[in-house]
Amino acid sequence: MARLRDERGNAIVEFVALAVILLIPCLYLVLSLGSVQGAVFAADVIARDAARIHATEPDPARADARARQMTADVLADHRIDADPDAVVTIRCSHDPCAAPGEDVRAEVRLPVPIPGLGPMLGGDGPVRVGASHMARVDQYRDVSAGAAAGEGR
Repeated sequence: MARLRDERGNAIVEFVALAVILLIPCLYLVLSLGSVQGAVFAADVIARDAARIHATEPDPARADARARQMTADVLADHRIDADPDAVVTIRCSHDPCAAPGEDVRAEVRLPVPIPGLGPMLGGDGPVRVGASHMARVDQYRDVSAGAAAGEGR
């Protein structure tokens, strides 16, 4: 009977059980928040750089190509599996987009996969992050020189 009342070793068992019950969800939460924060950083970089590219590049086709390549590079750096063409939306205050003194706005929407829950919640996951940035085209840019430089490339 004395052996049944002996509680030596119970503290270790209780500690291991509580550690598993508490640490695994906390670790999962940290990994999930890390994925979301990484996507927020990526969206911010993509929005800022895409707006700047379109505000400084006089050739619209070249600006699109440069912005698409930059978006693909940032998505790869942050290990986000998304289509670079579907991520960024460019809006200009006037047409043509790079007219001197006008505004260029880049809006980014990124799906954030949650680790382990992707198959249950769908491919994009339950979280989407976004960012936007506005860049002003230089007021005193020489449009004719930029167009001539763009044609010669």
